[in-house]
Formats: sequence, structure tokens, C-alpha cells
Amino acid sequence: MTAPLRCVLECDPTDPVIRLLGVLDRRNVAEVRDALLRCLADRAAPVAVDVSALRDVEPTALLRLAEAAAEVADWPAGGFVCCAPAPGTERRWAATGVTVLPDRRLATALLAGAPSATALGLDLEPVAGAARAARELLAQASLRWNIPQLIEPAALALTEMVNNVVLHAGTAMSVRVGFRDGCLRLSVRDGSAARPAPARPVPPTALGGRGMLLVGSVVRRWGCSPLGDGKLVWAVLEPADHPREGF
Repeated sequence: MTAPLRCVLECDPTDPVIRLLGVLDRRNVAEVRDALLRCLADRAAPVAVDVSALRDVEPTALLRLAEAAAEVADWPAGGFVCCAPAPGTERRWAATGVTVLPDRRLATALLAGAPSATALGLDLEPVAGAARAARELLAQASLRWNIPQLIEPAALALTEMVNNVVLHAGTAMSVRVGFRDGCLRLSVRDGSAARPAPARPVPPTALGGRGMLLVGSVVRRWGCSPLGDGKLVWAVLEPADHPREGF
């Protein structure tokens, strides 16, 4: 009996290029999409996705990959570009809205020239001092990107995001802080599939439940991306929402 055709994702943490090989269709695209998101969640910079070894790509499967590009748009490290599509499929790839370049060389050159391309990162255990360590990472961000007016609201948001992991997920976590397109971007990845409670009012007598309400009060937007082996919670702060004193 012939084995079903599959799509394989090759992801080397030391290589800025991810490779997709095999057949991509509606039967396996959800698995490939989840694997791609997990790989991107572990990166500190945007990547290129080499699709030269893909064959028999279904249009519906390409649209699901485009969903992955939209999913990571607000993550600290940024998203991905595709490169080296098979001859004759360029128009089909371009229709997804994902940036597609003719070869790997151009893709890596584009990513290398991206301003502020690398996010700051920190791996933490679910312990009482985790939030303090995350705030120290923000202090580094303030010095690197000259965004002092965002540090206080970002510290509040990141503290709540980290404490949610400590109190509820109880797993190791990865914290990322990035600055792209004029916005400060935060993320916390953990090993629990449980989504954080939405930002909604809670009774004054409640002892908890205000974490994401506080986050929502200081960020422009936030969200949660399921990763199969856990989740990634992200938030975006814009300088216009927190002007410097005297400006």
C-alpha cells in the first residue's frame, strides 16, 4: 500500500530559512501551518520559507498558509516571506497576499536589511521572580530603541502576561520583546493550551480575573495564538497612545 503523500517542514534554529518539502494539500495544511507557527514562535527574527521543493500545491492550502502570515504579523520577531516558488506558480503564490520572492538569496538579503529585525528574548521558569526578569528585559529594550514612554505601560502588560503563566499555566515560558513599524511588541509563549480570560469587567469583590483587563487598558491590541504544544500571547503598544511628557 502506498504511503500518503506528506508535506515536511525542516526548521534549523541556526538557519534563517525554513524549508517546506513534499505535497501541500487540504489534508495536511493544518498540521503544516501549526508546525510553522511553532517554529516562528521560537525565532528572534523574521525568516524566509523556501518552497522550491513543494509540488502539487492546492490553492486552498496556500490560503491557509496566508492565515499563518496574518497570525504572526503582530509577534515581536515579525513574520516570514516565501521564496523560490516552482516555475509557473508565482501568480498563485502572489494571490495569497504573502510576500513571495523569486529566490532564496533575495529573501535572505531582504530580511538581513530589515530595521530592528531582531527581538530581545528570555526563557523563564514559572517562579515568583519571573515578572521582575521580564521587566529587566524591557529596560534593555528602552535603551536599545529609545522608547522610555512605553516602558511603564509595557511593564504593566508584560507583568500580567508573565504572571498569568506563573499562576495558571505553571510551565516554562519564552518572553520576546520587539520594536517594528514604530510599535513595541510583546509576547509570552507557554506550554498550556488554556487561553487567557478575555479583557472584560469583573465584580469589585473578585480576588482575581483582572489580568488581561489591565493588559487591554494599556495596549493597542492583544491576542492569543494556539501552537499545538501550548500558546503564544502577544500585545502591541503604540507610542501615540502614550506620548512623552512635554510633547
